[in-house]
Amino acid sequence: MVGNQEGIGTLKLECPQMHSVGRILKEAPHQSVVYDPGAQVGERRFWPDEADQPQFKAQCRHCDKPVGEVTTTLQDKFRHVVDSASETTEVATLPYV
Repeated sequence: MVGNQEGIGTLKLECPQMHSVGRILKEAPHQSVVYDPGAQVGERRFWPDEADQPQFKAQCRHCDKPVGEVTTTLQDKFRHVVDSASETTEVATLPYV
């Protein structure tokens, strides 16, 4: 199956212990970017919103510790995935804050 996946992608977010803290994703080229914290944690929401500026923060439900990264850094990593014709998923490890 050959297909161009450009315009879609998922940036998986992990804490330093490799626990999932959510995903930043775009499932179709015409859709908006959303943050998905996981079904057990909460609803998807548009990303980034005002609360994510200048730093995106999330809570690792496994470690019960806050993690975060500069929003523009995550935007650059996500843009790389979305612009790639061959990669649709990448992992970003967020440091504890």
